Amino acid sequence: MDFKRIEWIFFLAFLGLNMFLFGIYQEGLKEENSVSFSDQTDSIEKRLGKEGITFKGTLSGEKMEGYYLSGEQTNLYEAIQRERETRNRNFFKNGVEPLDNSITVYPQINITQTSYFIDEKNVGKSLEAFLNDRDSVLFGNEYTYLPDFSILDGEFPEIIVSQKYKTIPFKDDTAQISLKLEKSDEPEELHKIYKYTQTHIQTIEELRDKMDLYSERDAIETLYINNKIPSNAKITFRKLAYTRIYKIREKNVYVPVWFVGIKSSDSNLQLEQVNAMSNTIITNNIVPKVENQ
Repeated sequence: MDFKRIEWIFFLAFLGLNMFLFGIYQEGLKEENSVSFSDQTDSIEKRLGKEGITFKGTLSGEKMEGYYLSGEQTNLYEAIQRERETRNRNFFKNGVEPLDNSITVYPQINITQTSYFIDEKNVGKSLEAFLNDRDSVLFGNEYTYLPDFSILDGEFPEIIVSQKYKTIPFKDDTAQISLKLEKSDEPEELHKIYKYTQTHIQTIEELRDKMDLYSERDAIETLYINNKIPSNAKITFRKLAYTRIYKIREKNVYVPVWFVGIKSSDSNLQLEQVNAMSNTIITNNIVPKVENQ
């Protein structure tokens, strides 16, 4: 084998990846500088108050740290086969639908699994029992509850749990479990898990050194000056989480993003996203796929 040639291929691939990341960062700075910032001396809190925009708590100015991350999608069907070969030959024998890099599981169909109920008054504890049951979910101890993205009221209750890296969770459909619930006959506050869809990423790596992130307050101000927060609206939550920005071959690349829930009097919940690396709005961005030649 021509090892020198292989070394050059890897060198050029990583050089291209770093140039791509640098280009994204520079573009973010360019977009940020092109925004016409208000010359008002009032704080963002006062400006929001003047327009009847409300929020709970205080807007934090803390500069947290985060990374550009890469991760590979886990083949969950192969993970099931490994569990059968090494631990439990009846693992997920029934009630499982594999699709690409995800699986949908129907626990009530598989008689080897326990039925789990979620108590809406103590969701965290209910989920802990489910996620720690190796016969009911793969890699369960890697997931954490995301209450801001979960719905317990209404006709179709749903809970979202996600993987995390260090202290920051992922909010991305490549690294989460979506649990669909149905109300039990009694008591009313209990919901039965009747199916869930799972994705998982592995080999999570830091692509660059950690960086200072824009704060929660910075993200809200960026949304405000770009007219993304209507007058008399309510900011329901602010959450920092990793999300995928592009895919290069088999690797996904993730950055920290501020997710902001906004609810106005005449609309449903509006979800805005601000890149915490560049302080630019990325709501509804399409994830590009980059292929090495």
